[in-house]
Amino acid sequence: MLAVNDLQVNYENLLKLGYAVVDIRYKDYDICNDSYKLVIGRVDADRDEFYPEMLKQYTGVEFKPSEIYEIWTEILFHKIKMSRVLNRDIAVKVAALDYIETVYSTK
Repeated sequence: MLAVNDLQVNYENLLKLGYAVVDIRYKDYDICNDSYKLVIGRVDADRDEFYPEMLKQYTGVEFKPSEIYEIWTEILFHKIKMSRVLNRDIAVKVAALDYIETVYSTK
């Protein structure tokens, strides 16, 4: 079973290299035996604003800079949990919105 601790990604270092974790896939892409795969994208400009802007676009919420990476990891984990329940890969935007409505708002 995937746990949040299993998604230990150094987002800041990836951004410094020009990359970002933009999604996580569940089962749909059998390129390896893992049940999930991180989707990495190239970030050419405004690297410092990438995750805050992406989260704001997906959820409509502005998060504190200190919680951005934790929230993004939790959204990715939430997406895997939802995908397992539905037994199909769901959109990260759907997971982000569901996370905000069902988890984050209750904290």
